[in-house]
Amino acid sequence: MSAAELPPPLRVSPFIRACRYGALGTGLVYGILRFKYLKRKETKRRDFENKQKAILDAKKAEEAKVNQRNEMLYLAKECGIKPPEGF
Repeated sequence: MSAAELPPPLRVSPFIRACRYGALGTGLVYGILRFKYLKRKETKRRDFENKQKAILDAKKAEEAKVNQRNEMLYLAKECGIKPPEGF
């Protein structure tokens, strides 16, 4: 036999062929279901993080506002300026 000649392919049993396609189909179904499950889980996690981020951003903005007010009052005191009423 030369290198170019190959033996004829073996005949695969219909049972083995059915098992292969069954495994392929099972893998596809499992992959689709797993993807849907993980997508729902990730969506819930992202929604929770977005809500937490909004709360944290609001707290940071309020804190920055208070810090800015305190800094302005300190600067006014250092410069000898009387702060306006209600500031």
